[in-house]
Amino acid sequence: MTDQPDVRHETVLKPAGESLAAVYAAALLETLPLDEEARAVAAELGKLAALLDEEAGFEALLAGALLTRRERVEMAGRVFHGRVSQPVEALLGVMAEAGRMELLGGVARTFRAAMHRREGKVEVQVTTAVPLDESARRHVREVLAEALRAEPVLSLRVDRGLLGGMTLRIGDQLFDASVRTELRRLQQRLAEELTAEAQP
Repeated sequence: MTDQPDVRHETVLKPAGESLAAVYAAALLETLPLDEEARAVAAELGKLAALLDEEAGFEALLAGALLTRRERVEMAGRVFHGRVSQPVEALLGVMAEAGRMELLGGVARTFRAAMHRREGKVEVQVTTAVPLDESARRHVREVLAEALRAEPVLSLRVDRGLLGGMTLRIGDQLFDASVRTELRRLQQRLAEELTAEAQP
């Protein structure tokens, strides 16, 4: 008998947009041999993606069908030149030319994950019903480090609907040890048993 939680997992398929974002991210990372520079670019992309999210319609404008390819590139140049680093400006120019600015958020996420992999780290999104205190975060980090044999980089989220337990997303794998999931399984099992009993 073990007191470890029964953790189930499922594979989350990447949409086509995420795969294309990963291509952009990988190409950018290849131009940055120094991890320190890559970390700076990752932070810059994250801030830029958040900023563009706040500017409703701007990404759509740069990717819009009403603009020619040349107009999209020129607009990106006017907006970003001198305001972002050279690697990021080059990336934005390529994405604007292709009409793919809407992928910037995905590029920022996949670039950060690829950078961490290069550094021997693993990104883990931890979702819990209540915020984790420092002691709990340290325990989760230690358990994951032992299981993954790599340094985990935790991204913490709170979902009150979980009721208890937690879910872990590592890459495209979702590990679920939440109370909500267990209650759903129990409800399904009871429904199946009641259906079986009702049959002649």
